Amino acid sequence: MTVPYSHNIVLQMGNPIIRLGLFLSQILFSIITPFLLMPKIAKLSITRFFISFCFGRAYGNRYQSIIDSFQGRYGLAMAEGLAKAKEIAGDKISVVVDCGTGTGFVTKQAAKQFPHATFIAFDILYGMLTQARNNCKDIAADIFYVQADAFALPLANDSVDLLLVQNTMPCFAEFARVCRSGGMVIYVDTSAGWIAHLAKRLVEKYQLFETVMGERVDLGFYVLAQKTCNDKELGKPQ
Repeated sequence: MTVPYSHNIVLQMGNPIIRLGLFLSQILFSIITPFLLMPKIAKLSITRFFISFCFGRAYGNRYQSIIDSFQGRYGLAMAEGLAKAKEIAGDKISVVVDCGTGTGFVTKQAAKQFPHATFIAFDILYGMLTQARNNCKDIAADIFYVQADAFALPLANDSVDLLLVQNTMPCFAEFARVCRSGGMVIYVDTSAGWIAHLAKRLVEKYQLFETVMGERVDLGFYVLAQKTCNDKELGKPQ
C-alpha cells in the first residue's frame, strides 16, 4: 500500500473538489506519518481501518496517476536505499519482499537492482495485488503475489534477505523476525522528508537491528536497517 501525497498532485488534478480533498489528505498523512512508526498506534484497529479505507476506496484506482504526478521523483528515495543495499550486499540478495506492494512500483524498481532474486509482493488489499501483477508482467524475475497483513507475514523466521516497505505502516518487529542474519529493511516515505531524522531515531529505538542509517532524499527519505551480520552472511556497511 502506498500513501499518496504530493503537492504536484494538487496542481495537476482539474476538479477543485478533488484538489481540495487531496490537499487535505496530504496534510493529514504528513501529520500522522510519525505516529505510524509507533507500534502501539499502528496496531490499533481504527488506525488500520483508516489506512485500508484510504488505500482501498479513496485512492485505489488513482495510484498510477498519483505516481506519475511526481514527474520522476516518486522513486528517488527508494533508489538511494536500494543502491546502498547493493553496495552492502552485492549480488548476495536472493529473496526480496515488497511489503505493501500497491501498484508494484517498488518491485519493478528493485528487480532492476537485483534481477536474479525471487520477489514476494504482499498487500492486504486484493485489488492492489491485481494492479501489481499487471504492472510487473514484463519482469523476468520470479514474483509471487500474496494477500497478507504486514503485521503477520506468512514467512518463516530468518528467511528474507531484503524487505522493502514504502509509504505504509511499518512493523519492524515482524520485519526483523523474517530477515535473516545480515538481512536488511528499507523503509521509505516519498513525501515526508521533514521527518527523516525522527524516523531513523525511532527505528534505532526498537533495538532490533545492528546498523541503522538513512537520509532525506528530495521530497522523501529512506531508512536502511540491517540485522547483526556474520562474516559469511551479507556484507557489512562500510
